[in-house]
Amino acid sequence: MYKKQKPIISIIVPVFNTSTYLNQCLESIVNQSFQNFEVICIDDGSTDNSFEILKEFEMNHDNFKAISQKNKGVAFTRNAALNLAQGEYIAFVDSDDYIKPNYLERLYKESITNNADVVICNHYRYFESSRLSLPIIYKKSKGIYNSKDILQGLIPDNLIHSYLWNKLWKKELFNNVSFPIMKFEDIAIMCDLIYNSKKIAVINDALYYYRIRKTSIVRSYSINTQNDYIKAYGYIRLFLENNNIYRPYKFYFKLLSIKVMLVMFFVNIFLYNEYKNCIRVMKNISSCFNFIKECNLNYFNYTKSDLEELNILQPSQIIHNKYNEERTQSK
Repeated sequence: MYKKQKPIISIIVPVFNTSTYLNQCLESIVNQSFQNFEVICIDDGSTDNSFEILKEFEMNHDNFKAISQKNKGVAFTRNAALNLAQGEYIAFVDSDDYIKPNYLERLYKESITNNADVVICNHYRYFESSRLSLPIIYKKSKGIYNSKDILQGLIPDNLIHSYLWNKLWKKELFNNVSFPIMKFEDIAIMCDLIYNSKKIAVINDALYYYRIRKTSIVRSYSINTQNDYIKAYGYIRLFLENNNIYRPYKFYFKLLSIKVMLVMFFVNIFLYNEYKNCIRVMKNISSCFNFIKECNLNYFNYTKSDLEELNILQPSQIIHNKYNEERTQSK
């Protein structure tokens, strides 16, 4: 049975084919020292027994809610869970990760003590193959910051990163923000969330275990995935344009642009096996560089709708189709 008493924290757990790791994840939530929370688990069309595991936890714990839906992606799933969340705060936990017993207590205490809208902690990278946990320490030192301080490290993706899961959020930050239906949806909206925060607390504690496994979504390379990556980059530029703050953050955005340019260059080389066409590789690299150049102009001439439809990388089949069309027209 699902308890209807309003909780302080809503924990959102999107689930897709992670039955191997799901018990460890959910047990780490059950064993939290801070207990005034609800857990909203949405199974996104899993083909393993993930939903059966969720139903078992729902039966055994009053504060768990298990929901099943057809596969619609993690962004849609998170939006659906946010609509159901009753807590004053939101925490995100990926279903193949796990958290320390004092994760919620430590973050919540920091928020209350400093009236922080967001609390950010350090994390471990847990390498599944070697069972090694490597602590990852933010270059941004412990302290209380305003949104400007954090954006200067977040935009270039060097001092602060766009992870949802190592942060505790006041739910009100999501009132007018939703995840775009794409991969890298966290990168796409992170600047908006931070910009709307008056106080952000950074603590030294490493409290979250992020699992590194070969089949993780973020470690997969495909044309569609990388299109979403550069699209998320475009969302950051749109954020700066919509809030009329591109000029003060121009330097930090240029740092990000250099990173994106390098990433897209090497990714396109890596995707040669998918393209199987040298011309397509070069055209896609050129398209990426042209888009990055447009993003670094003083005026950004793209809307949200434009970005939703944006597909910078094209498969080689498009070249073949255009070539065939041209040959047909010439006859």
